[in-house]
Amino acid sequence: MELTNCNLCGSNAIEDERVIPDYLLERKQIVARLVRCRACGLVYQSPRPTLAEMSEHYPPEYEPYTDPTAGYEPSSLLKRAYAYGTQKRTRYVTRRKHGGRLLDIGCASGTFLLGMQAQRGWQVQGVEPSAQIAEYARSVHNLDVFPGTLEEANFPDGSFDCVTMWDVLEHVHDPLGTLREISRVLKDDGILVIRVPNLASWDATLFGDAWAGLDAPRHLFVFRPETLKAMLAQTNFQMIDLSCGIGGYVTFVLSVRFWMTAHRWPEKIKQRVARLLYHPASRLISAPFFWVPSALKRGPLMVVTAQKRP
Repeated sequence: MELTNCNLCGSNAIEDERVIPDYLLERKQIVARLVRCRACGLVYQSPRPTLAEMSEHYPPEYEPYTDPTAGYEPSSLLKRAYAYGTQKRTRYVTRRKHGGRLLDIGCASGTFLLGMQAQRGWQVQGVEPSAQIAEYARSVHNLDVFPGTLEEANFPDGSFDCVTMWDVLEHVHDPLGTLREISRVLKDDGILVIRVPNLASWDATLFGDAWAGLDAPRHLFVFRPETLKAMLAQTNFQMIDLSCGIGGYVTFVLSVRFWMTAHRWPEKIKQRVARLLYHPASRLISAPFFWVPSALKRGPLMVVTAQKRP
């Protein structure tokens, strides 16, 4: 474990935010201490696992690593739900760029890369720190994925027209440094698309310590719109759009799972509730209830589009 200063402003003046266990993997003995910077408001872990220690918190069964259709033939309704989610993400790119080279950082098994590969005019590459998952993306999906970090990949200056990070920036030890490296490998007219949990969301207030956006100890940082905007400004980016119109339902369901774990619901009941909530019909029926927080930018996930400053 290591202590760290604020990644945004460098201050070491902090106040305790909360201490929470690992609800996702249900390891009560693993706890994380979240603090808030008194100078700029950034919320982050300190002390936190070192880079070398992080691998123990990402087992192969870690959900973002898994291919949701691997090992079985999903129903047509479930296929449509997966395809719809991927299409929503690709539109954040295609509505501003009509082709070029795209890099997805933390691409996992390659679901988003496959969605972008299906769009006309795009060449795609990925970076994935898990060597095992990167190999899966290469061997099963025939994708160009570098096993390691963005910095280790050492791409040439101005290599990409678009860089994406879906639920990744909150995991890295030095988000400011990662954004600087993205600025270097992005073309001058390129765009950056980032999705991170939104600490200003209604879900964060509703679920408290059990909110999925905290996901300790893997989420080293938790952003509000203003702290993410400030970090982008420090790394030669300007925010051109902020949306909360994607991922709200899935994050809500995960928060319900965390809440049931926190309140020690019996495993059988948790499984029944999860099956009900994960059913595509439940998602369809409940869709209108998630429209209001999304429209008010109070959804649990925020997607920020940015471009390099001239």
